[in-house]
Amino acid sequence: MTIVTSWLRLTEEAADTTLPADLRARDSFAARDCGWVEQMVPFIGSHATPGGWIVDPFCGFGTTLVAAAQCGAPALGVEVDPERAAFARERLARAGAAAGRHPVLAGDLSTAATQAAARDAGGPFTLCLTSVPYFGCDELPGKAADGQLYGVAHYAPYLERMRNVFAGVHALLEPGGWCIAMAQNLRLGGRFVPLAWDVARLLGERFVLHEERVLIYERAGGPAPHGDGATDRTHEYALVCRKAPLASDADAARALVAALTRDGFAFAVIGGFARRFAAKAGHGDGDADDDTDTPLNDVDLVVPPDDAGVSRLLQWLEADGFSLESWNARITPPVAAAALRYRHYFRARRIDARGRLLQVDVTVADSQEGYAACAAAGANDR
Repeated sequence: MTIVTSWLRLTEEAADTTLPADLRARDSFAARDCGWVEQMVPFIGSHATPGGWIVDPFCGFGTTLVAAAQCGAPALGVEVDPERAAFARERLARAGAAAGRHPVLAGDLSTAATQAAARDAGGPFTLCLTSVPYFGCDELPGKAADGQLYGVAHYAPYLERMRNVFAGVHALLEPGGWCIAMAQNLRLGGRFVPLAWDVARLLGERFVLHEERVLIYERAGGPAPHGDGATDRTHEYALVCRKAPLASDADAARALVAALTRDGFAFAVIGGFARRFAAKAGHGDGDADDDTDTPLNDVDLVVPPDDAGVSRLLQWLEADGFSLESWNARITPPVAAAALRYRHYFRARRIDARGRLLQVDVTVADSQEGYAACAAAGANDR
């Protein structure tokens, strides 16, 4: 693996790649959020793949696509604001980018319709490269109802919309594809808002977090006086993640199943780990061994709909170092099994001091009969 510095210093924009002044003047946002081509080029060089397309779900003025054209890579932009999408197309045309290799769609990548349009216009997509729209710009033109994140007045719904867009990115990317998102922590009204860290958390829900680089923008004027207590916000983070299996620790998974069995829990193992478990035990179908050669994503369990049993399992997992959540919300035992059935499953995740991950997804059966049928189907080969 090639090791690079954890930071990237950017000093100025090149005159031939900066946003043309007349386009900047025509924008209702005054283009205050337009990124630099220079911040994107290094990541295209390191993460774009031959024959693969780049996608930017927050295309804005097309900065990522200008960088891609400069590097000779095909790229597609998606922009929720039709006016900005038109600006991006005009900028790309002036830069000499071929429209067929650098199309810009007006749409929202969280929707199936825009995802389908993206697949029709380009692909396969192997890299998402974007700079996220910042929170705290609700005084700027834009309607939250139209999907414009700048128009969202509150942080929680802003993050939820961001989550939905990156779910669309995940659906669009090829297996093994990279997602790199630029984000900066904010200070709004004197309050610190950890936007970059929250975006990293959202990405980690679907992607495997890989790395981060700090982008430093040097500005004239020098540092603030010592003890001033506030920084000049001249850095942001490039959050690097990948669409890949989680690579849960298979040995820890087998040990977990053995411990749950020993402690008297009722459960059935299903899915890929059930086949892997059967292969390890020397029985199962002829294709079971194939799963032993692929990374383990997680362990899938089904448990009976028993309040006391489910709560005891949650308490046991929590005591064994797992964090517990359901649909991205933390849960704390005891719980009612009916509530978890409504949510379909809960997730337990643990990382040990050596970085080894184990993720367990637990589904609560709709009925005792349903659980019995699952267990009798031979999924649980303990």
